Amino acid sequence: MLLWAVVTGAPAAVVSAQPEAAVSEPPKMVTTPILRTRLTSSNQPLKFPQGDSELVAVAVDIPSGGATSIHQHPWSRFAYVEKGHLRVINHDTGQAKDFRPGEVLSEAVGQSHEGRAIDGPVRLIVFDIVPPGTTNISAQPVKE
Repeated sequence: MLLWAVVTGAPAAVVSAQPEAAVSEPPKMVTTPILRTRLTSSNQPLKFPQGDSELVAVAVDIPSGGATSIHQHPWSRFAYVEKGHLRVINHDTGQAKDFRPGEVLSEAVGQSHEGRAIDGPVRLIVFDIVPPGTTNISAQPVKE
């Protein structure tokens, strides 16, 4: 085209020798497994309600040095530790397990237990699958 422009006197197109700027790729999503289980933290099979159910998610904040009440669950409950050091004490088995930020616990079903904040406050994100309008916590022993 430049030769044609020189011979004919027509304006020449300017072509850059610089490569075009590379189009950057958007950041890629990363999936990191946290927990995959068929069992609760006390090695029981997971238990879900029969029939119609709803998902309930709540944030639970336990102050430094504080604890939940001693309680039970009729169905499986899952908790993500967002912050803090949590110790779960199972009063039926005598076992205690510690959980830290980024971990998920599958709580015991039908066994009395409590959660204690160790070394500062704890924040949990808790997930329950329950029959509509019901709760998944009982201060009384759960009969099967």
